Amino acid sequence: MSAKLLFIAGTFGVGGYVGHTIMNHDPAMISASKDQVETALELAETILPRGDGNDQIRIWSAGRSPEGVTLRMQYSSASPVLECKALVTAIALNESRVMADCGSDPDNPSAISRTQDALRVPMFEEHIHATLEGRPFDRSKAQQQEIAIAVQNLDEMRQEAMHTARTMAKIHAEIDERQ
Repeated sequence: MSAKLLFIAGTFGVGGYVGHTIMNHDPAMISASKDQVETALELAETILPRGDGNDQIRIWSAGRSPEGVTLRMQYSSASPVLECKALVTAIALNESRVMADCGSDPDNPSAISRTQDALRVPMFEEHIHATLEGRPFDRSKAQQQEIAIAVQNLDEMRQEAMHTARTMAKIHAEIDERQ
């Protein structure tokens, strides 16, 4: 009996340690100096095929900025260029924190606008992490984040859309009365 109890306690102890370590892992922390991180991001370029096969998605650097590195992305050669900053902060001599900042306004009253802003971040974040971890870009990681963002804001966006639809119906009714 005590052997089983010891085994269970050991399993929970190791599992608890691993779980605690995973839950406290900060993916924004990079074991590299600020200059190394900025240089890597400045030189990196990600090119992905589009899902429709007609063109490609491209993410590249526009150079260093006071905060870190300015990144650009284009979903096709005919699409507008989106911009985001990789904010690089030196934590220690060989440790940095890197965050994607695409300029969203968390106080924006429009859930749809906030969601659109937030949906720009995952592709840039995956570009940053893939570059700094020396691995291929994983589109599924960005897609998982995009789905989470959309689901998180879905109810508020639905309410906003319903309010807009009611407002438009009132406007159309007023126009019809005048005619």
